[in-house]
Amino acid sequence: MEAHVNTQQCSKVSAAVENVNKINITFISDTHEHHQFMDGDLSPGDVIVHSGDFTNGESSTDCDFNSVRQFLDWFSKLPFKHKIFIGGNHDHALQFTDQFDELLNQYPNVNYLFNSSVTVSINIQQLKFYGSPFNTRGMFYFSEEDLHRQAALIQPCDVLITHNMPYDTEILQNKVDQIKPRIHAFGHMHGHWGVNIRDGVVYINSSSVSHHVYKNKPIRVNLDQQKVDIVDFENITYWDPFPGK
Repeated sequence: MEAHVNTQQCSKVSAAVENVNKINITFISDTHEHHQFMDGDLSPGDVIVHSGDFTNGESSTDCDFNSVRQFLDWFSKLPFKHKIFIGGNHDHALQFTDQFDELLNQYPNVNYLFNSSVTVSINIQQLKFYGSPFNTRGMFYFSEEDLHRQAALIQPCDVLITHNMPYDTEILQNKVDQIKPRIHAFGHMHGHWGVNIRDGVVYINSSSVSHHVYKNKPIRVNLDQQKVDIVDFENITYWDPFPGK
């Protein structure tokens, strides 16, 4: 008996398999209490990552937990299966660990990474996210000795999340070159929103706010087991080479 192949049906099956293989991730950062203005630009997805500076703390005495709660109320309700964030140099309230931990416990569907990792399973893939508030100024770290110590803690992962950009210090860039994550996401430098692809690593600066105005849209990627596709790539700034400090 001769076999007849339904090419249209095969195409549908191939597309379905391709979708099962993919994980989509949305990156945002440096929202500085302007997060609500992003709502119209956030499509439902698998994972959302915030790379720090969700508040506007200016000194070590700032502990505005109302701002932290407002962010977590918003972040926890976003239409994503997994929600991951780290702290930035303005998020001074996070230094009050007991109060912050007590607040964070009210949001069990949110992952806060502080020199730690989380592995998410979606479809047939597993991705390891490692988060560090690695910073050269402001909250969290100051001395070069501290920076070396924090960089040494960073583990191999698929997606590395730091607040500082790698091109600001060789300490961080050397660590990224060593572990080679598929993606290194960060923020901090508001004017450097965009992407770079170097030595197989996709670098993403997803800073959202510039001069206290929501300016830069989220950056989205689709991952399968072989490659990282940047969504809407033609409308995203591509640095080549990295921007200056």
